[in-house]
Amino acid sequence: EGEALPATVARGRFISLEHETIGRAVVLEAEDGRRFLRFEDFETSNGPDLLVYLSSKEPAGGDDWHGYDQDFVDLGPLKGNVGAQNYRIPPGVDLDGYSTAVVWCRRFEVGFAAAVLS
Repeated sequence: EGEALPATVARGRFISLEHETIGRAVVLEAEDGRRFLRFEDFETSNGPDLLVYLSSKEPAGGDDWHGYDQDFVDLGPLKGNVGAQNYRIPPGVDLDGYSTAVVWCRRFEVGFAAAVLS
């Protein structure tokens, strides 16, 4: 018997903020309780100092690129601007409170893209 596949606990589609972005963000939970944020069919612009955040801010669309760095969990540097990738979600993070996955440009303090996880 192989390992059980991780369960999908939340998902959302990326909406473009400052840069056109496509793809989905999915939260997976492994049998041992570890959770991961996975980007699928993902593509965004390349940029300097890009990070992946879970933010408490919900995107409003339009030119609403800012503020995702006020109350957030840092999941580390963006691994690539194209393709599937996984980010470990630290234990104890409440996804009801941090329900927006964000590609954040720290240098210019703007969001490239956001996905509401539900």
